[in-house]
Amino acid sequence: MPNVLIADDDKFSRILLEKIVQKIGYTTDSVEDGKSALEALKGTKYDILLTDFNMPAMNGIELTRRALELDNSILVILITAYGSIKQAVEAIKLGAYDYLTKPVNNDELQLIMKRGLETLSLLKEVILLRQQLDSIEGHFDFITESNAVRKILDEAKKTSNSDSIILITGEGGSGKEHLARYIHHNSNRAKEQFVVVNCSSVSKEELESNLFGVSDTGEGVAKLGYLEIAENGTIFLDDITSVDLALQYTLVRVLQSRKFSRVNENKVQTTNARIIAATSNDIPSLISKGLFREDLYYIMNVFEYNLLPLRNRPEDIILYFNKFIQNYTNLYGKRIREISSEVRAALLNYDWPGNVRELKNIAERVSILAENGKITPDLLPDKMFIKEEKSKVLLTNDFNENKREVVREFERKFLTKFLKLFRGNISATAREINFHPVTLRQKLIDLGINPKEFKKKLN
Repeated sequence: MPNVLIADDDKFSRILLEKIVQKIGYTTDSVEDGKSALEALKGTKYDILLTDFNMPAMNGIELTRRALELDNSILVILITAYGSIKQAVEAIKLGAYDYLTKPVNNDELQLIMKRGLETLSLLKEVILLRQQLDSIEGHFDFITESNAVRKILDEAKKTSNSDSIILITGEGGSGKEHLARYIHHNSNRAKEQFVVVNCSSVSKEELESNLFGVSDTGEGVAKLGYLEIAENGTIFLDDITSVDLALQYTLVRVLQSRKFSRVNENKVQTTNARIIAATSNDIPSLISKGLFREDLYYIMNVFEYNLLPLRNRPEDIILYFNKFIQNYTNLYGKRIREISSEVRAALLNYDWPGNVRELKNIAERVSILAENGKITPDLLPDKMFIKEEKSKVLLTNDFNENKREVVREFERKFLTKFLKLFRGNISATAREINFHPVTLRQKLIDLGINPKEFKKKLN
């Protein structure tokens, strides 16, 4: 909740301002002069200083200067009955955010405070983003043990310096944005902007103005769109299939010509922004239903990469889990010495409907709950042990035959996951699942599973 300090030598004005500010949910303190205001600022963090221009001993301009010396992030708003442009300009030059004249208009004061806090929040975001960008600049990777994903990364790196549009498909949480960032950071655009646009989170009108900009927002000011902001950079259009059909038509023209116009403007501009699009939906199916333009699909899929769900790349499950555990234990100041074999088995047997995003959340959970440096099954959520079996419909009512088939199906799935994890190594697999290697070989022959196939897939 924003905290506001009010400085005014007139008691009635202080009471009135307090009521206005408190009405919108902000907390307030009030003082009667500049000296008292400075003392309050030294002892308490305030978001806004609301001060009268003309006070005895120290006027609003001097208070503005000294307040900003104490805290350069505070928003100073001055109020005066002697409102000259010259005084206002002088205060703003010192760093004041804005000024009002008496009698104060309630709505105008509330609007200025809200707008000031929004501006401050955006500035903080920019600083934070710059810090994050500085920390990852020149260091961005996509780790995997999956042969299928490695193949995608190899090709994606080759195409990174081209201007071709790329389409990334895959289930939610499978790493589509991460792959887009990998492509961007391996390209000659790496030092330029990478802008993420979630097409499903805003209206058609807002998405259009965000992408192309607006010639006049109604305040005599133009709004820049991402195609201008990310000039020479990369724009990641997430959930592209949620875009309205009319806007899809506009995208077709823009992607073909590399030219666009701001909303409500006829002036044509060019863009060199690289487009990467992503979806978790089946685009051909949407095309057949008339929900997605076929021409847009063919423009976007010069290169199309489909990221497998996590359940289909078990070799990455333990890899990512260990990586996330390391990150979170560093964050929370813990030390994990052991992850039990039962936990690894549960991780490999779970279907991961939320993919990597869900795995990351569970890693954070167990990192927080773990005691004595060990991660045990009781720390995992119950849902990981509740499994709905999708059994085959058998052509017999024989109980024993049904039972044998269910057991064999479980054995196939269980052993296949661990063989993938250990790249077909019989000894390592047997040791992990507490099986004798000879018994495991016999079981694999019985089930018709060839461990050599897993070596081929991963080499």
